[in-house]
Amino acid sequence: MKANKLPLALAALGMITSAPVMAADSDDGMKVNLDFRTFYMNRDFDQGIPDTIAAGQAFRFELLSPYWNDMVGVDVSAVHVAKLEGDKTVNSSDVLTPEGDGYTTLEQAYLKLRPVENVDLKLGRMILMTPLLNDLTSRISAPSTQGFYGEAKLGSGKLYAIYSDKASMNNSEKFNKYRAANGETYDIKSLGGTYDFGNGLSTHLQYAVADDYQKQLYLNASYTTKLADHDVLLDLTHMRGEADGDLFVDENYDSNLTGLTGRLSKGNWAYTLAYQTIGGSDAYDQKWNDSDVVAADNTQFFTWGAVQLLDFNAKDEQSLQFRVDYDVPSVPGLHLMARHTESWDIDYAGGDDGQRRETNFDAKYTLQDGAAKGLSLRLRVAHADGDAAVVPRINDIRFIAEYRTNLL
Repeated sequence: MKANKLPLALAALGMITSAPVMAADSDDGMKVNLDFRTFYMNRDFDQGIPDTIAAGQAFRFELLSPYWNDMVGVDVSAVHVAKLEGDKTVNSSDVLTPEGDGYTTLEQAYLKLRPVENVDLKLGRMILMTPLLNDLTSRISAPSTQGFYGEAKLGSGKLYAIYSDKASMNNSEKFNKYRAANGETYDIKSLGGTYDFGNGLSTHLQYAVADDYQKQLYLNASYTTKLADHDVLLDLTHMRGEADGDLFVDENYDSNLTGLTGRLSKGNWAYTLAYQTIGGSDAYDQKWNDSDVVAADNTQFFTWGAVQLLDFNAKDEQSLQFRVDYDVPSVPGLHLMARHTESWDIDYAGGDDGQRRETNFDAKYTLQDGAAKGLSLRLRVAHADGDAAVVPRINDIRFIAEYRTNLL
């Protein structure tokens, strides 16, 4: 890590900590929020690959309306990212634009409807959070999806439907069509549902398809129970992806991912053991965009095997992860996490027994009182290596600071 770069991110943090708290009650239900997010990344590659250093300061404005007449409303959010450090690099950090600049984007702008009780509809640009189509914030701002989302709550269950024709990346101000390698575009349609059985067992099923490109299926079952004075979580996930036509690079693409996870918690400690395996004829590709020229989709894995740098989704790859979480009782608001993932049996050009591994350390502190109550500071450190033909040696350090103030 180049130490002379870090003060730039720390200077931006000073801007956050001095932001006043302006929360106020709103009689009409209108909410206006201002979010600050500082993001610093220092990624050091081995094998002569250029390093990546980038930092930015995000200002996010959000307006959430009530449902007027209990039926219709509008939500809007916009983000401006100011460049603190970084240039155009061979390996984009995704913190700034590929050219190494800041940007401004209309993150969300959608009409929300509630035609009947327990039915919610959204139309426009929005942040989605479903396993097969999502906008997880892994950098300074979130990607976004344009389209339609509808859900109906039925007792302990929920059904939802999605249609999308465009999306944005997490470092872009543009919304682009989903695009295959040959330049042709397509839309995505998805149906899903969740159900809580009330006895500790819950399930999630989702199916999504882009005609003539790809189709995916997601299945999840999780079970929570007590074992003596410990909390136990068992989680089973299975994903399947197939080419749906000649727009996919490989018309014969066929892959599946299966993960089995156990988690034991007591008091301030939690221990997790996760196994994941990739089957079929290919590595598992969860993204909905195949064009390197015009990128549109930033969907990420909803799996325990997806960690800071790697997703452990290579062809025939098997991986085992051990993770420990600890809430420090003497420092309220401080959470520590350490994790190591080891994989084997990777099928790659020139071999079929490739190996790789990643070790992570994460420390997050959230202020519990004072003028900056709610400010969170997070340090993420990762190291990945393995066979040179499979993955380069990577050291990755990220510093993230977040703060929200309610303007209305």
